[in-house]
Amino acid sequence: MKNKWILFSYSIPATNAKARMRTWRRISATGAAQLKTGLQILPHRDELMESITWLIGEVNSLGGEAVALQCLQVEGMSDQQIEALFQAQVDPEFEQIQLEAKALLPTADTFWPDGDIKEASTALRKLRKRCEAVRERDFFPSGAAAKTLKVLDTISERLRRPERGVLAVANLERSHYHGRIWVTRARPYVDRLGSAWLIQRFIDPQARFRFLLTGQTANLEQGELPFDMAMGEFTHQGELITFEVLMRDFALRDPALGKLSELVKAIDVQEGALPDDAALLKILLDGLITLVGDDHQLLEKARLFFDALHAGYAKNFQGAAP
Repeated sequence: MKNKWILFSYSIPATNAKARMRTWRRISATGAAQLKTGLQILPHRDELMESITWLIGEVNSLGGEAVALQCLQVEGMSDQQIEALFQAQVDPEFEQIQLEAKALLPTADTFWPDGDIKEASTALRKLRKRCEAVRERDFFPSGAAAKTLKVLDTISERLRRPERGVLAVANLERSHYHGRIWVTRARPYVDRLGSAWLIQRFIDPQARFRFLLTGQTANLEQGELPFDMAMGEFTHQGELITFEVLMRDFALRDPALGKLSELVKAIDVQEGALPDDAALLKILLDGLITLVGDDHQLLEKARLFFDALHAGYAKNFQGAAP
């Protein structure tokens, strides 16, 4: 019969406190549970056995001793009791994530300020990453992970439809937004550059732009529209970046735009490694911002990148069509 468990025991000289702490952290990262003092247990899986084998080599190199055993059962404990040890480690972590997620919600009788929406969305993404990390150690799910994901999904949906004085409206009439001055913060980066391109290319061909310096009050004039700003009509909403909000509100359903929005969001959010296309766009924009000091010129030059990407994606989609 196939082994069910890995037992691991080690000792490192007390004089090497840093090494002892580092090793303990690495064992904890595997999701091991303490069976008895000085004895760790893990479910038998090839990738976990590989990690333990690597740890044995490291402990030995530090002048310590380590041993791992593979077994079918542990005398004196049932499999259910051992599984409960693992659940007791991860379930409180899931519960803490739920508490922190629920704390992002405002009270039911208050509106959600725009700046808080963006901050809450960032916090929610971090909680999702924590949840996924804990799930990797959730060897015997008790249901806590599923409950946590449900809480995160519920709050994510609430962020997309925040309690605000005026709810976002889709399918806005583009002609009502022609000839406007669009106002945003100075030194635009990927979301503001992409959104400005989207506005001029698909929403307001006569659009002009005004950039506010850090600390400068907007003092909007008649016909001016702020975007990608806390006070903006078009800005981050829930997990949507400004580029996506504009696409949604003006019903821009071009698949090439959808692909381009993925790049903009990947760079704007930047969680983990970027896809190749996004990484290249980021390098180009970083270089452009370094070379061009005037925001209007920056917008003009960045427009070529977005035009080229959109045209390339559109060509790919046309080629893939039956």
